[in-house]
Amino acid sequence: MRMSGLLLASLAMVAIVSAAQARPSAPVTAADDVRELGTQITQIHPDAFRSVSRQRFESEVSSLAQRAPTISRNELLVGMLRIIASLGPRNGHTGLFPGDPAHTQELHFYPVRLYDFVDGMYVVDAADRSLIRNRLVAIEDMPIERVLGLVEPLVPRDNTSNLRGLAPHYLLTAEVLDGLGVADGIGAAKLTFEQPDGQRVDIELTPVAASRYTSAFADPIFGHHPSILPRATQPLYLSGSARPLWARTLAGGRTVYVGYNSVRSPPPAVLRTIERLVRGKGVRRVIVDLRLNGGGDNTTYGSLTTLFGSNAVNKRGKLRVLIGRATFSAAANFAAEIDRATRAVFVGEPTGGGVETYGDTFPVLLPTVGWTVHIAARYHERKKSKGDRRLAVEPDVRVELTSKQYFARVDPVLDRALKGL
Repeated sequence: MRMSGLLLASLAMVAIVSAAQARPSAPVTAADDVRELGTQITQIHPDAFRSVSRQRFESEVSSLAQRAPTISRNELLVGMLRIIASLGPRNGHTGLFPGDPAHTQELHFYPVRLYDFVDGMYVVDAADRSLIRNRLVAIEDMPIERVLGLVEPLVPRDNTSNLRGLAPHYLLTAEVLDGLGVADGIGAAKLTFEQPDGQRVDIELTPVAASRYTSAFADPIFGHHPSILPRATQPLYLSGSARPLWARTLAGGRTVYVGYNSVRSPPPAVLRTIERLVRGKGVRRVIVDLRLNGGGDNTTYGSLTTLFGSNAVNKRGKLRVLIGRATFSAAANFAAEIDRATRAVFVGEPTGGGVETYGDTFPVLLPTVGWTVHIAARYHERKKSKGDRRLAVEPDVRVELTSKQYFARVDPVLDRALKGL
């Protein structure tokens, strides 16, 4: 059983061709594309109407198809996004993702990278480096809180943590802002920033094609991953973001830190190193960091769950797992299995991936509009019991990252995990 990672560049690796793409009578109008979207979600998704009624879903599809000839292309995009997101939680894999390289008609992004910290939405990377550390407060004079309120109903999600990671990405999509009426067209738009000294400045930004954006803001493993902070020399977890699995000791050898950044078969040499370290004399804590892990193949982590569930590690207070909004897909599966099988203490934010989720997507190209939609075809669950209704693995110790801590290269999550909690 294989579950894919998040989206964007990693979705280009999906090799399954949707039945929709092979149908003899392909859609020929935008209205046909809308109807095809509804049909394919209904046919492919294992439980499309778990969170939305069939009647409401079909009514939304029919209404958008009827309006398609009279509305703009970007209003059509917003309508499609709204229909897909109406599937509700547990559906972070099912979506029309703006930066997806499978689109035959690219979307466009304003060239900044945003992250939603507990104290606001800040620029963490940008084509204009002077914008880094600035807080985004408005777009075309609309307060950012109001813009987010318009964008969030369009974003696919497993849960609210997943939504928090992805919403800034959709907010930067020029076509989305135009379709919502926030911006006029997909040309230059006015973004208002608050600088570190408290002064506000209006900046005209011109959007760039998605391929250029995702290349400029690429992450080492997953391509561009909206929920992940950019690679940096510090703190520790960001400095090791290019390595799928690695380990080192901290605190004078009393702590073993394992950075687990991609769910793939552990290299035997790395696995042996981890085994040797965690069984070392004097080791009081084993910290497994999943905060940058967007997923992969959930059939490959058995050796790790066995190791972390062993008597050498699975002791009260010894095993600590760091999680966050980017812990998604197969990584969330792993976190949920560790949660139900060990005495681990979880630190950080709720996982972006669900305890239950729909994954293993089929790509469906809508040929008239040139956008590709990925539709989940399989249900995955790692619940503790039949009555487990959680949408995420929740932290036992919740630690939120502030912008001040991030820009100072401070890691409050690891700092807390190193302490007695």
